[in-house]
Amino acid sequence: MADFSTISQAPEIRALVQENLLERAFHDALYPRLLFRSEASPQLWPNNVGDTMVFTGTGLITPKARALVPGSDPPPSTYQSEQWEATLQQYADSIDTHMPTSITAIANLFLRNAQQLGLSAGQTMNRLVRDKIGNAAGSGHTVWDGTVGAGTTQRVKRLNGFTRARRPDLTAGSPVRFTTVSVNNPLPVLLGAGLTANTVVGYTPDDPGDELGPGTLTFSAAVATTDREPVLAVDRTSSVYVGGGNRTDDIGSGDIMTLAALRTAVSRFWQQNVPEMPDGRFHAHMDPTAQNQIFSDAEFQRLLTSLPDYYMYKQFAIGELLNTVVFRNSENPQIDTVIGGTTGTFSLDDPFAPELWSNGDPLTGVPIHRTLLLAQSAIFEYYQDLGALITEAGVTGKVGQPTINNNGIEVMTERIQLIIRAPLNRLQDMVSTSWKFIGDWPVRTDATTGDGARYKRVQQILTGQ
Repeated sequence: MADFSTISQAPEIRALVQENLLERAFHDALYPRLLFRSEASPQLWPNNVGDTMVFTGTGLITPKARALVPGSDPPPSTYQSEQWEATLQQYADSIDTHMPTSITAIANLFLRNAQQLGLSAGQTMNRLVRDKIGNAAGSGHTVWDGTVGAGTTQRVKRLNGFTRARRPDLTAGSPVRFTTVSVNNPLPVLLGAGLTANTVVGYTPDDPGDELGPGTLTFSAAVATTDREPVLAVDRTSSVYVGGGNRTDDIGSGDIMTLAALRTAVSRFWQQNVPEMPDGRFHAHMDPTAQNQIFSDAEFQRLLTSLPDYYMYKQFAIGELLNTVVFRNSENPQIDTVIGGTTGTFSLDDPFAPELWSNGDPLTGVPIHRTLLLAQSAIFEYYQDLGALITEAGVTGKVGQPTINNNGIEVMTERIQLIIRAPLNRLQDMVSTSWKFIGDWPVRTDATTGDGARYKRVQQILTGQ
């Protein structure tokens, strides 16, 4: 189709007119709202205390309802304790700007590079918190990796939740802290379709030092495996599989998000005496697909019968329901928001452990959607004061906290340090811009009270698509 503008079509006239003029501006990209990091309570890491901090929680004394024998003293009571830990890690990224290129580009490339780096920092921090929450919610759930004859060492798809144990019931076991599994500190598990009891006494990750991704488990008794049958830790986190089951393979395309699934999760929080958030509600992070599904649920539809003008339909939002605030969160873990998600592989570049496909196969499986629920004090952000790293010798360049806005969305960059280094190359025209964060996000345990689940302040609801 011919392109006609207001300019005369005469060739000698068009030759005098500049065409394809570049607008001197960069437009913002589509950017998600960063909601997960706001769930982590920030806590300053004390200086000069080492790179690992151990936190201690206590259990309750068992109620004594039996009357005393007259003339006797009550026997002394005891209570259990548990510990979890945080380890300082450094996260950073950098981008270089060639200043001669910046001043000849359509707009200031240096400022745009700094903007893009700040956006990346905010999204990275958000996903790190998401992965910590999601890994705790999926702790202790995996499947066999292959069909193999009886043996004490077998492969599993994920090690998440199978590498540490706390055994105050064993003389040689770890009485307080969750430490590495061993013969003296075994982790009880249930294996296969028949959920046969066994214990994990060791593990070997595919990637040295990794405790989340694929690897092998060593058991106290030999076991034969059938590919993708369940492997469950007895202290696994409670999960709601819509449609039933205990593994991602049990999720089908018709297993959509329902009000009943949300009720089940909330009632478990209450049964375990888990406190609501400071706003008096639990928080549920639901991706847009799961939110769309719940509007098809019969119970949800009955709830809104004859309310076509209610905000849920007008704004396509769930809001507050069942003592839970539901956040629409496009950064929830799904195949297109986790590195390796489209291929069904685990990546240390985005350490989210739970599988994102039923059958673990993008060709034959169903995409898995996870709604993540949180209660009070589920996760903390322990951060180091980066100002303490700057001595009286100063720095070569500028240091500050970035303030970033993209499409009207304020990007959460608190406690992230932005460094603009002075050009140090021979021509002094290459400026490096970096961001840095030092800290960790521990998810607290609650193994000393209630049932045997290690993590009780987080849950997940699994649905298909």
